[in-house]
Amino acid sequence: MSVDSEMPWGGVSTITVSAKDDVSGTIRLRIPGWARNKPVPSTLYSYADKLDRQPTVSVKGKAVSATPDKMGYVSLDRQWKNGDVIRVEFPFDVRRVVADQRVAETRRRIAVERGPIVYCLESHDVQGGRALSTLVDAMVDLKPAVDAGFYGGATVIHTSATVITNPSAPQPVKLIPYYLWANRGAGEMNVWLSTEGYRLGDTGPAGGFIFYENPNYAKDGWRYLEAAPFDQSAGARWGCFRQPIEGARGTAVGTGEQNTCDMLAGCAEPRTAAHLCADLTLNGVRGWFLPSKDELALMYTNLKAAGTGDFHDGGVVDNFTYWASSQPTTDMAAHIDFADLGRQHGDDKDFPRRVRAIRKI
Repeated sequence: MSVDSEMPWGGVSTITVSAKDDVSGTIRLRIPGWARNKPVPSTLYSYADKLDRQPTVSVKGKAVSATPDKMGYVSLDRQWKNGDVIRVEFPFDVRRVVADQRVAETRRRIAVERGPIVYCLESHDVQGGRALSTLVDAMVDLKPAVDAGFYGGATVIHTSATVITNPSAPQPVKLIPYYLWANRGAGEMNVWLSTEGYRLGDTGPAGGFIFYENPNYAKDGWRYLEAAPFDQSAGARWGCFRQPIEGARGTAVGTGEQNTCDMLAGCAEPRTAAHLCADLTLNGVRGWFLPSKDELALMYTNLKAAGTGDFHDGGVVDNFTYWASSQPTTDMAAHIDFADLGRQHGDDKDFPRRVRAIRKI
């Protein structure tokens, strides 16, 4: 048997039988799950758009049953002659894949497939290079096209998207086959594209946890606060005990970033809470800072108290108190006890407390 196929870019394959003499036998053709509305054998993933078209099979130009058995095979049992041709055609529509809603990281997101190929969005193909925070309409047009100059003529998918953190007019983007990513230099890549804004507890673009949405984002220039997914220290000093630090007095939501800048400018002591946050790089993302008192309180309420954020208190009260960047006096800084129902304190700046960085997006 010889095979001529359009795969993986097209759905038509032909199998030609060569035999000196007629021969009886069964040829079994695999009908893949993606051609049967099943992206995987389990219920972990499913298609948001069901296909009406079914695979077709013909032998010598005459249609035969293409209904697969429970293992996914169509069996052709007959006497085969030299030159017999089997033609198989799979539907090759662009599909939207969704995950089981119990998977928190992929809620309100879609992945894109065409035939057996999974697609992704790479930073090189989106305005601003922010592939991780891209927002697409769940029903946006997905248009496949052969790109002759793209790695030997791969099929890409043209669509449009905007940015979660500042939704505006959609801009053109190009999805590429997942197996071709990371060939054009370092940058962000995203398979699971968001179809809605973030909700509290969602995984953010840097891999942390979203714990606040700013209602004034259009004016302020940032929409969400994202907390790092792990502590930067189990015991770091706020720093510069009994040394006046200019600024770092803000307590409200939105002031932690400036507080941290004030701490860095006024305190050269190494490995302090502010330095640990400012030095953090997570999944290639920087811009982290020590939360203000009110920001830290929101992190407790919307993450720790909700059972999200990977805060393991173990019941040891003193070891699970987190520094805020708010400095009420020269000697003292604010902190919140996550193991004691979020009780707020002030304490000497040279006492070791836990540190959890946040960032604006």
